[in-house]
Amino acid sequence: MARPSTLAVDFDGVVHAYSRGWHDGTVYDVPVPGAIEGLRALMDEYAVFIHTSRRVDAVAAWLTDQGFDCRTDYDGEFWNERGVLLVTNRKLPAVAYLDDRAVRFTSWNQALDDLLP
Repeated sequence: MARPSTLAVDFDGVVHAYSRGWHDGTVYDVPVPGAIEGLRALMDEYAVFIHTSRRVDAVAAWLTDQGFDCRTDYDGEFWNERGVLLVTNRKLPAVAYLDDRAVRFTSWNQALDDLLP
């Protein structure tokens, strides 16, 4: 059986609106418009995990309140389970990372131009 492709999705600013930034570390905001439907569409085609620096149990509880089945207790090397969101602070292998603060790397020259004043 072929392994399904895996997508990594950042939580704050991509799924959680994050209107007050980190604030006090709680998960306090509403979903980003289209996030819930978007995650469901991605989960139809990919194994999806949510990547966060917040407490994974708090993020999983918030996502469960949004109607998702979530896991936080996973120590494997690859996430391959479709239909369930893994919530983790680990950077697992993925075909793509969906993140609002990403800089796409194509070369060090481009990266330095993007990141240095």
